[in-house]
Order: sequence, then structure tokens, then C-alpha cells
Amino acid sequence: HYFPALLPQWLTGTLLMFPHAVLHSAALSFLGFGLAPHEPSLGLLLADALRFISHGNWWLVLFPGLMLFTLVMLFDQFARAIQRLWLRSDVC
Repeated sequence: HYFPALLPQWLTGTLLMFPHAVLHSAALSFLGFGLAPHEPSLGLLLADALRFISHGNWWLVLFPGLMLFTLVMLFDQFARAIQRLWLRSDVC
């Protein structure tokens, strides 16, 4: 009886945790506390690219940063769309 009422909140909350997990993983990897250096991570890409900014290679930071931003925004917008869909269907 409770499950149909709690499903929209649970689903939205779970989907909104993904952007936070991606940002936390990237931040920890950037600071050196995350994944091992041989494993791929957006935070490690950004950390490695910072060494080359002084040489004029700004795009090495731009593209991983844009990918991180896009990934977080896509997860967030998807969760918000699911939330609006559930709210709209509950009203009808």
C-alpha cells in the first residue's frame, strides 16, 4: 500500500544522487584520493591536464570539464523530468 506512494520520491531521490556521486568521484580523483592513477576518471583527466595549461593547451582542461558538466546536468534534468512526470500523473 505504501509502495505506490513512495515510488516517485524514491526514484527521484535515487536519480538525484547520481550527479552527486559523479561530482564526488571526480573531486576525490582530482585531489588524489579517488581511483588509482591507472583507472580512467574525469577528475584524473582534469588533474593531469592542469600541468599543461601553462603550455597553452587549454583544451585539455576544457573537454573533460565540459563532459563532467554535461554528465551532471543530464542526470539532473532526467531526474527532474521524471519528477515532473510523476507529479503530473498523480494530479490527473
